[in-house]
Amino acid sequence: MQLPESIRARVIDFFLDNGADATMELQEVILLSNGHYNGRRFYCGNLQAIWLPLSGELSLMTEDVEEARINISVDEAATNAA
Repeated sequence: MQLPESIRARVIDFFLDNGADATMELQEVILLSNGHYNGRRFYCGNLQAIWLPLSGELSLMTEDVEEARINISVDEAATNAA
């Protein structure tokens, strides 16, 4: 599993654990600044998550309130993918 798929799987689990309807569409936006990749933002109803690879953090939010922040190193995600 590649890094984006690993992050996406964690986000989906968080969304489902926090009441998202499994039939709702997951929206994913690639974050860019000055032409550089900064990460990804995921939405599903009032839930959202932001993945910032430079800091290695995945922030999980319900209604704009941060519920959890998970530190995911690129090495850890690559190891989990193997």
